[in-house]
Amino acid sequence: MDSLVHIPDPVLVVCAHEDDIEIHAGGTIARLVQAGKQVSCVLATSGNRGTGDPAKTMEELAATREAEQREASAALGVEDLTFLRFDDGDLLYEGRRLREALIRCIRANRPRAIITHDPFPGNGSEDACSIYPDHVTVGYTAFQAAFVCAPGPLFHPEHLAEGLDPWKPEVLYCIMSSRPDFFVDIAPVWPQKWGAIRQHRSQGRHVLGMEQFFRNIARELGGRAGLELAEGFRVLLAT
Repeated sequence: MDSLVHIPDPVLVVCAHEDDIEIHAGGTIARLVQAGKQVSCVLATSGNRGTGDPAKTMEELAATREAEQREASAALGVEDLTFLRFDDGDLLYEGRRLREALIRCIRANRPRAIITHDPFPGNGSEDACSIYPDHVTVGYTAFQAAFVCAPGPLFHPEHLAEGLDPWKPEVLYCIMSSRPDFFVDIAPVWPQKWGAIRQHRSQGRHVLGMEQFFRNIARELGGRAGLELAEGFRVLLAT
């Protein structure tokens, strides 16, 4: 049976930076949208410090990254896209504000499933990007918001006055994990996934060799599940 049928909708995708969504879950999202499932995406930052060019301002870079993200989202068929606009690299120090923002997103969207970073990704020995502080912070905060805070009416009770009732998602699908145990076949939508990734031009995702680089990652994940190309997630169920 196609694993995609096990992902309940609506689906809320919560990631740290522009390109995290497309690289790690773009094929899955494209297939969810094609299947008629509701997908909303949230970016915690606008990648406003991710450059080696000192002539760039944070505002200029954020505007570029957000424009690229809109193009990437459109390539996947995603229409509901939110930027929280925390500063890149500072999420570890924005814990309470970030948590409230994610609780608000969960209560507003009422997702049954959340796709986010693995809050416990491993030691990073194979991919240090997985333990980058922004990634781990978003994963842990989304985990806490989904399973502990958003369901509890005494966490931000002011939300009730805004019509945002408590809500508890059923499951988290975690990207960038060293222990994926759920795989989605993305071979049918590879051109769409790559078309979304390559929109992130300011991060060099469009240059020669990038498509093969990301295809190799998908092929390795697919090999774990007997598929040609796959995306992998670690599943965390609500208790």
